[in-house]
Amino acid sequence: MSEHVIVFAADNKYTNQLVTAIKSVCTHNQNIKFYILNDDIPKEWFLIMERYLEELNCSICDVKLVENEVTKFTGPFSHINYVTYFRYMIPEVVTEDRALYLDVDLVVTGELDELFNLNLANHTIAAVPDWNQKDYPGHFNAGVLLFNLVRCRNEGFTERVISYTREHLPNLEVGDQTVLNHFYPDYLSLPNRYNAQIGAESLGANYRETESPIIFHFSTNQKPWSDYTYNGFRELWWFYHNLEWQELLAYWKIKKQDLKQLFSLNFRQECFIMTDSESIEQITYLIQMLPEYRFSIAARTVMAPSLRTLSQHKNVFIYPQVSKPMMEELLNRSSIYLDINHFNEVDDIVQRAKEGGKRIFAFSNTKHRNDDYYVEIVPESTPEKMIECLKAVCIENQ
Repeated sequence: MSEHVIVFAADNKYTNQLVTAIKSVCTHNQNIKFYILNDDIPKEWFLIMERYLEELNCSICDVKLVENEVTKFTGPFSHINYVTYFRYMIPEVVTEDRALYLDVDLVVTGELDELFNLNLANHTIAAVPDWNQKDYPGHFNAGVLLFNLVRCRNEGFTERVISYTREHLPNLEVGDQTVLNHFYPDYLSLPNRYNAQIGAESLGANYRETESPIIFHFSTNQKPWSDYTYNGFRELWWFYHNLEWQELLAYWKIKKQDLKQLFSLNFRQECFIMTDSESIEQITYLIQMLPEYRFSIAARTVMAPSLRTLSQHKNVFIYPQVSKPMMEELLNRSSIYLDINHFNEVDDIVQRAKEGGKRIFAFSNTKHRNDDYYVEIVPESTPEKMIECLKAVCIENQ
């Protein structure tokens, strides 16, 4: 699976918030390549993060922007510094064709696949409208930006925004956000759920909980990690902050566990038997001699005690009163069909097994079809021959 790219910009004073944001992303998403634009975060921090992220099928890149021209730029507010301008460099330092930029003062609470898969062919930037449309009509908030980096490079994005910032820095009311809106008034507008601007409601924003946000962005100076501020989602940020990496890894281990694979117990082959009677030729012998083979025994009716008792063996799974879809699933999952039940063939199962490309074996006194249906027909008096035939299947597959 290809990686999605997420870019953060931070300095060493904000690694606590950065880790919180990354953990929130990884709680709901995997196969993420993180680019961290910075000028002073220690190498040791990246080595530790790399160790955790590798276990989540993610990776991290340390992008140092030391004494870059953007470090000379200042922000218009006390909680914004030159680091915010690092995003200008994204088209130059990210090698992929698309990237999602996220501020560090946010948490992600859902999957981002839909956002990453948006059609950006005719747009350079996708973003959510800023909460303050009264003072900045038509503007987007720059805390969450989906970049079409092919268009950025073709347009000379980095050179243009740096040059404009250099010339107009004293007059940039909202810093780099003012610059980006100047160049991209035709941005692709995203639903508010991708940048719910928390804290802005105290300044007059009309936040609607019915929008089920995926990204909670603490976009004002009312930050949840401050001792003297409060907003309705402060606890949400602290949940991800306090989430231990081992808890996160355990969560994904459970979420990704394939229950079918779990219960297969790594058997070498899976054998399927469909029966309408309790009489299955040499079944106990086969089970005991092939402990590494799984035997699934199904019936459309209730099963006799003699068959139910077989489930005491680790490699036997019984399915009484099996439904047709479940029967099909068991057949599809098996590599071998054993036509070894006495009396009737059930639901043309031998025919279905042949059409499904299964290896079919039978004893001479139990076969329900012509000889050309079978890989081998074994005399019931020599069950050891059947063992040899079934073991040969594993050898063929090696």
